[in-house]
Amino acid sequence: MVTQITMLPELNLGIIVLTNQQEGGAFRSITNQILDGYLNKPGRDWVATLSASRKKSLAAAKAVMDKVAAEVAKAKAAGGTTLAPAAVAGTYSDAWFGAVTLTAKDGKLRFDSKRSPNLTGEVFPYKANSFIVRWDDRSMDADAFINFRLDVEGRPSGFTMEPISPLTDFSYDFQDLDFRRVN
Repeated sequence: MVTQITMLPELNLGIIVLTNQQEGGAFRSITNQILDGYLNKPGRDWVATLSASRKKSLAAAKAVMDKVAAEVAKAKAAGGTTLAPAAVAGTYSDAWFGAVTLTAKDGKLRFDSKRSPNLTGEVFPYKANSFIVRWDDRSMDADAFINFRLDVEGRPSGFTMEPISPLTDFSYDFQDLDFRRVN
């Protein structure tokens, strides 16, 4: 759910738009249309304007995702990354997010979150010490990079994450996570 509240005290105007989806253009177009009316601005088709902007953003995000998919295919063809799936398998914990397990089975690596059961997915080699996770629940639209840190012996000691797509919803906050290896 996303809510936008706009207050213009000098006009005794408050606009509240409640939505149950992630399309920011939807609530912005409603708010802007109301504001234009109150401010006596000439009519502008906010739906068309913001729809065109959204299409450009989607195209740019698709280009990023396609580039990452090509790199994953390239890593697969080359036999993986500098870290084998078995080397990164284990339990990791973040102070806020809690524990996750990376399990290597049948040549595949899986990410499983204890606190957020929807955050489960297959992990694929990307580049060097980096992998990507593709969530099983494709409606989340929040695949992420996993960037491993190595200890002095060259073993994974932890990892950070960051969203792949520039359109990943801000609520995932992967960049704030700092996982440390528990076992």
